[in-house]
Amino acid sequence: MLRVVARSRKDAKAARAALDKFMGGWGIEVESLGGPRGGALEEAILEEARPFTVFLMGREDLGPDSIESLESQLPPFSEVAVVKGSRVRNVRIETIYASLNSARARLRLRTHWSGSTFILSRQPGAVEVEHLPYSPQGDSFFVYGRGSKVLGMFMQRSVGGAALLFKMYGGKHLVYAGPRPLGELVIDNSKPLPQGKLYRGVKPVRVGLETLVEANRSILAMLEHHSVGVLKRAGEDVDTVIVPWSGGKDSTAALLVAVEAFGREAVRAVYVDTGIDFIENAEYVEKVASSLGVDLVYAKADVDDGLLIEGMPMPDPEYRWCTGRKLDALRRAFQTLSSGKTIIVTGDRDGESEKRGRRPPLRHDEKLGYPVASPLKLWSGGHVQLYILSKGIPLNPLYEAGFYRIGCYLASPSGAGR
Repeated sequence: MLRVVARSRKDAKAARAALDKFMGGWGIEVESLGGPRGGALEEAILEEARPFTVFLMGREDLGPDSIESLESQLPPFSEVAVVKGSRVRNVRIETIYASLNSARARLRLRTHWSGSTFILSRQPGAVEVEHLPYSPQGDSFFVYGRGSKVLGMFMQRSVGGAALLFKMYGGKHLVYAGPRPLGELVIDNSKPLPQGKLYRGVKPVRVGLETLVEANRSILAMLEHHSVGVLKRAGEDVDTVIVPWSGGKDSTAALLVAVEAFGREAVRAVYVDTGIDFIENAEYVEKVASSLGVDLVYAKADVDDGLLIEGMPMPDPEYRWCTGRKLDALRRAFQTLSSGKTIIVTGDRDGESEKRGRRPPLRHDEKLGYPVASPLKLWSGGHVQLYILSKGIPLNPLYEAGFYRIGCYLASPSGAGR
């Protein structure tokens, strides 16, 4: 999933200790450059630089000028992490982990501006968009189509084409329609509507989805190659691949990567029918499954019976009894579909929540009873959206209508297209 490279063997040993404690089970490689210093260290970093690599250094190893020089030459999905100490080996493992976690967020969220569009990683000659919030719990995603028009209403200014939003904290999002933030959008569930704040002196640039996809094809190809590799490490001899599929963007991208890794014949997509789903969502999964030639299996969760016949209360954040029924439906489907060596492929991403960010990409789920692979851990929401479109698959129409999570109509919040 990731490769961590330290300057010396002792620093690499310290990094290994931090990863074993905080990221055990991630399968992260730790290497040493052999101890070079000065210009030789910079040369060694550039020689070893490749995607999905974090170079872990101390303040004594690299100064600000050296870091700036390296940042301009590193390939996509590679980062330099400098701990708050002179040497990596001399700081606490908690400090090492914090530096690596921040680098992981930058790797996922780093965004450049080239000409008139966004590049969702590094690109030579492009400029980094300003004031990016690289939070370990942060995420980015595009608002487009009708969602852009709604966003313009909240911002009190038209954004023209697709806008890129960066999720921060407390429902706050930075809104970009160019290399500088256009303003802020706060989505507070206690209020009826999102609140927009426009920054002065920033003119939006019209960004088209087709242009975004074309500009990011090489970036998306790197992500796909990396994620297919994650799935291959789960086992070359897999007989059955099951993808729990909500119709949302993350599970749709996970389905596409699973097909790329194992072929459509081995893949089964499981859609949990709660009985209270949006018709548009059911139609979407049917059309996409047919387009991909993937077997679509329905698992009945009977949430509608719980509400209408059994007298169950309306689900809320404190009592989500419906979730238990969905999981039970999935387990039954897994047991029916499992044949030979079976793995479950999910769309879990680091940017969704702190809990999901802690889960390793390959694990055994005791509740489900099967090995689970999550190949999208290092993807942003924007990566997911563009990847789906790059495969000729449309995004779920509910997103453009303003929903940011796809599920039944009792559990699908809306707000500016997220």
